[in-house]
Amino acid sequence: MNKHFFLLVFVFLTFINNVIAQNTDMAIGLKAGTNYSSYTPRYIISGIEDVRYDRKFGFYLGGFANFEISDDFKIQPELIFAVQASKFVNENIELTDTNGFSSIVDFESNINESTIIIPIVAQYFVSESFYLEGGPQFGYIINRKEKIIKDPFAAMSGTPTEPLDFDYDKFDFGLTIGIGYKFSEKINLHTRYFSGLIERNNTIKSSVFNLGIECKI
Repeated sequence: MNKHFFLLVFVFLTFINNVIAQNTDMAIGLKAGTNYSSYTPRYIISGIEDVRYDRKFGFYLGGFANFEISDDFKIQPELIFAVQASKFVNENIELTDTNGFSSIVDFESNINESTIIIPIVAQYFVSESFYLEGGPQFGYIINRKEKIIKDPFAAMSGTPTEPLDFDYDKFDFGLTIGIGYKFSEKINLHTRYFSGLIERNNTIKSSVFNLGIECKI
């Protein structure tokens, strides 16, 4: 396993231990929702808009521990499994066949990353129901798959294009911010945005919108 994963787990467990030692009130729960993710920069070739990453829907599910520091302030570490996706698009490719005929085609593929995520967010209640939240988020990508969904090269060559296979960076880190609404003592609805701070695979950073529900148990 990547050493960053062990660092991620160590940070998580150390944080839990320190907060519990403060004798704060704690609640645990489950959460699930959808995400809408891509990579930045949007265009992977500067100045060429025909080559880009588009956003795509995925999902997440996991659990959390909520520590009440005061009536208005809470700390919530989480452990989440997420499938975060993106679509790679290369439009307006000009192909010329053996007879000299040219055509304009598009290439598309879907990228799915299965990721273990640990956000540690601080929640500040601006009213009895509404709250703001934010904090660091660690991620470890356990699997990456790419599926080609539009392959104009296959018809010309007779051989399907193989997805890229490379030793991708598995560790991710960034900041997550969001807002939430407390429906009851048990149910919260919230939305967040995660922005990656480290560059992965020498070119990309994560960009993820989340919308989900939390239920205390």
